[in-house]
Amino acid sequence: MANSPSVTETTRGETTFLGHPIGLYVLFFTEMWERFSYYGMRALLVLYMTSYFRWTQEHSSMIYKWYTTLVYVTPILGGYMADRYLGNRLAVFIGAILMAIGHFLMAFEATQIFYAALVFLIIGNGFFKPNMTTQVGQLYPPNDRRRDGAYTIFYMGINMGAFLSPIACGWLQENTKGGFHAGFALAGIGMVLGLLTYFFGQPFLVEYQADPNKAALPGDIMSEKEAENHPSVLGKFQGLIPMVMWLGALGLLGLGCSSIVQHWGNVNAAIKGAAPSIVSGISLCAIAWITSSVKNAVLDRVATIVVVGLFAIFFWAAFEQQGNALNIWADKVTNRYLTQDPKPPGVHPEPAQIFSDVDAPEAQGFWESIMKSLGRFGEIFQLKEGREAEGGNWFNPVPTAYFQSINAFCIFVMAPIFAWVWLRIELSIPAKMVIGLLFMGLSFLVMVWGAVNENEKHQLALKGSVPASIHLDSEGRIILGEMNEEHAGRAHAGRLKIQDGKIEWLGVFSDLERDELSILTTPESFKSAVKEAAKALDEQKAKKQPRFYQLTLPADVKGFELAYGGFHRDGIQFDRAKNQLTIKQVIPDKDQKALSVCAADPDFRGTLDAVMVDSSTSRVSSHWLLWCYILGTMGELCLSPVGQSMTSKLSPKRFATMLMGVWLLVTAFGNFAAGAMGEIAGSTPPISFFGYMTMALFAAAGVLILLVPKLTRMMHGVK
Repeated sequence: MANSPSVTETTRGETTFLGHPIGLYVLFFTEMWERFSYYGMRALLVLYMTSYFRWTQEHSSMIYKWYTTLVYVTPILGGYMADRYLGNRLAVFIGAILMAIGHFLMAFEATQIFYAALVFLIIGNGFFKPNMTTQVGQLYPPNDRRRDGAYTIFYMGINMGAFLSPIACGWLQENTKGGFHAGFALAGIGMVLGLLTYFFGQPFLVEYQADPNKAALPGDIMSEKEAENHPSVLGKFQGLIPMVMWLGALGLLGLGCSSIVQHWGNVNAAIKGAAPSIVSGISLCAIAWITSSVKNAVLDRVATIVVVGLFAIFFWAAFEQQGNALNIWADKVTNRYLTQDPKPPGVHPEPAQIFSDVDAPEAQGFWESIMKSLGRFGEIFQLKEGREAEGGNWFNPVPTAYFQSINAFCIFVMAPIFAWVWLRIELSIPAKMVIGLLFMGLSFLVMVWGAVNENEKHQLALKGSVPASIHLDSEGRIILGEMNEEHAGRAHAGRLKIQDGKIEWLGVFSDLERDELSILTTPESFKSAVKEAAKALDEQKAKKQPRFYQLTLPADVKGFELAYGGFHRDGIQFDRAKNQLTIKQVIPDKDQKALSVCAADPDFRGTLDAVMVDSSTSRVSSHWLLWCYILGTMGELCLSPVGQSMTSKLSPKRFATMLMGVWLLVTAFGNFAAGAMGEIAGSTPPISFFGYMTMALFAAAGVLILLVPKLTRMMHGVK
């Protein structure tokens, strides 16, 4: 009786819109604004670290890896706290407040504040995310046919925010005095709007109350109580599941402790080596505890969530490149001019941001500090000089963050189509997962093709001789690292060579690579002098004195060129006649790196500059990213909302929120893998990088196809 009123129609006198409870739309708009804040920040995060802090792609990907991983690990704790102590609603309020604080902290540029902001966002998301998703399922009876449609509508709605935020935040980043910080501040405003929506929508969130002892509703599957006594598909082997989970958890924890002992005394190495194993071990402990607490058919269902989740990791490892490697590809390799011929990249960078708080006068007292901060938020949204007349920058070039909206727009358009398809085509949830992996594999196959088009050969004459600080291997490739490192990296992923007075390379050579190599030729005497200047200026700031420092360049600095630094007009000035720098602002690490580029070997730096400009002709069309994101979105619609619905249906009630956290944990491991892949993206040729991802996705889909029949049986009637 698939159309029984108890399953498909409203019987509780609830107010509905388009057949769904009004509460669904409260959650819809709350999550929409939360996703507005998250994806606005995500679209800018890696670009902020590479372009503003001047960190390498490897270091930026490492930060991105841990941030996006922990964002999806903490829902386990948030789910537990909600299930046992707080309840879903209070947990959502706590999470929303913490995330709003984190987003507003991102509007300040100090590195310490940046890390603090990430911590607030990580913890806040842990309370917010699983409890929002769980509440969608709580609006409906256990096997209500509207559930899949509800999750798809919910998924479509939140992507309205994900579509608008990269455009809004990206436009502010390109066109306002606050730059990146204006975009981050707007993300914070979005989070506050989500909090207000949830607060005023409380009366409409009416949870369905089911009788736990009732056997089965008409047309329904077996109840949870009945499933506890129904034989497991695995038979006597079901007892191995919790045992394997506990052994795996203890093994990972032991591996983490071993790494700590091995790197005792080296905190950074110990954390880097032990953290992945310890986080994975703790997460697996939670899963082991759940599997130890259930039995028979209920255990089968929980095990299905875990097994399907393992394959979903492959999907998310590829999908999350959108905010990482693909984001940098869009910024550095894609031709972003849509309505006119592209302009070659400028030889010198423009200031990363006109407004800065590094040299702002300190406030006296608490209330003055508050007023200063409020005034600052007004200033960062002001348009840069000249932008008023130009009307901002929309299409030439398209701001990089705009590409992050493609995925969300496609979800908004295609989600109703997929919702319609799932009502008419009977496919098991594992089968839908296979299709999702195949679509994602096709999306990276498109990028392989795009990388082939980018891989054009270029050649230029080398200005002067190769500096002594630049080391070449036997093939003329520049070595990054110590000469005695057998596996040291190669500049431009080994695609750049210097031989016979010529420099040859393949594809697009970015300004990030130019600066990284230029710094290798900067005299150590200059770097030391800059560090002394930075220390003196910090002391002046601590004493609330006006910042002022004059640095006479060491004799071994030749061809100093301040224009390479992209500094604010008044902060740092260079008197060429006196060979002297006048510095009137603090100079954090990012500005010290910029000064090092200015002081690099002029001939070698000039050669790299010419390489960067000449290589711009290898920039590829934006349609490669467009089709990559379209196919990836089709895969996402086969996997993500269906996976959330599966978890809601298969989870025993007492572990419902924790298991939703486990499903988000799958995304966490996928994000970790994505970040790890992003760390090697800059040192791996693009064809190889995208090729590895494609092969892994197709292989995972092939293995999952073989497991579909067994997994379908383990779901015991859940569709």
